[in-house]
Amino acid sequence: MFVSIIVCTHSLDNFQNLVDAVDSLLNQTHKEIEVIIVVDGNQYLYERIVKVYDAQEKLEVVATKDNIGLSGARNTGISAAQGDAIAFLDDDAVAEKSWVENLVNIYEELDAIAVGGKILPIWLTRRPDYLPEELDWLVGATYEGFSEEEVAEVRNTFGSNMSFKKEVFEKIGLFNERFGVARSRISCMQGEEAEFTVRMKNKLGKGIIYNPEAIVYHKIPPSKTRPRVLLRRAFYQGYSKALMKRRSLSPESLATEESYLKDLLVKYIPRRARAIFSSNSIKEMKQLSFLAAVIISVGIGFLYGYVKI
Repeated sequence: MFVSIIVCTHSLDNFQNLVDAVDSLLNQTHKEIEVIIVVDGNQYLYERIVKVYDAQEKLEVVATKDNIGLSGARNTGISAAQGDAIAFLDDDAVAEKSWVENLVNIYEELDAIAVGGKILPIWLTRRPDYLPEELDWLVGATYEGFSEEEVAEVRNTFGSNMSFKKEVFEKIGLFNERFGVARSRISCMQGEEAEFTVRMKNKLGKGIIYNPEAIVYHKIPPSKTRPRVLLRRAFYQGYSKALMKRRSLSPESLATEESYLKDLLVKYIPRRARAIFSSNSIKEMKQLSFLAAVIISVGIGFLYGYVKI
C-alpha cells in the first residue's frame, strides 16, 4: 500500500519541530510513502522548507497563498496526494518508526477504510500537577478512558494520528472548513475529525479503526498547558460539538462525548474525591478542581454554540 502523509504547518517558530516530524516520516519501516508538507500562508517558511528538502524524492512541498486554516490546509494536501491511503501528522509531533507499518497492517488485515492510533505526550518541561490524565485531549493526546488497549472501531482518533483510504474522500468529500483551527489562528474551533468520520460512518457504514500500536508523540510546550489556554480550548470543544450536533443527521454524533461524560461522573470524579479524603493530597484537589472547571467550560461553550447557531 502506497501511503501519502500530510503535514500542515504555518509558523516559522515551529520550524525545528517540523523538521523533526518530517525526519521521523522519512525513516519509517514502511517505505512506500510520500510526504506532503502544506505551508499555510507563509511564503518565507515555504522557501526555507524547499531549500532543506530540495533533494528529497519522497517529499513534496505545497503552499496556500493565504492563511486558510487547518482544515483547508489538509484539504489542499489531500488534493495533491497520490497514495492509496492518506495519513495526517501534526508539525509538532514525531512518529514511531513503525507507525505507518502499523496503520497499513490494519488496512490489510481488516479491510478497513480508516485507521488511527495512539498519541502520547512529550512534556517539554513537566506535566502540570493540575492536569489529570483523563483531560489529555486538551493537549492533543490520547486520554485515559479513550479506548481499551486493543484494536477496535471508534468514532474518530485525533488529527495527528489518523488516516483514510483515498476513496473515502472521493465518496464523501473533504474536511468541513467551518471546523478546525481557523484562519490566522484566532479561533480554536475543533471537531473536524469527528464531523468527517460521522459523515463517513453515515454514508459508508464503517468507522475508523483504532490501533494502539500505531504511535506518535506530541510535543507539549508550557505555553499550551496554562489554565487559561486549556479552558479556552475546552470552551471551543463545547462550541464545536454544538455546531456538529446541529449539522449532523446522526442521533449518535455525540455518543463518544456522552460516554466520556458518564465515565467522568461515575468513575473519575468519585475516584479523585476518594483519593482526597484518604490522603488529603493537594495534587488530587487541584486535579479535581480543574476537572470541574473544564466540564463547566465545555458546557458553557456547548450552550453558547447551540443558542447562537
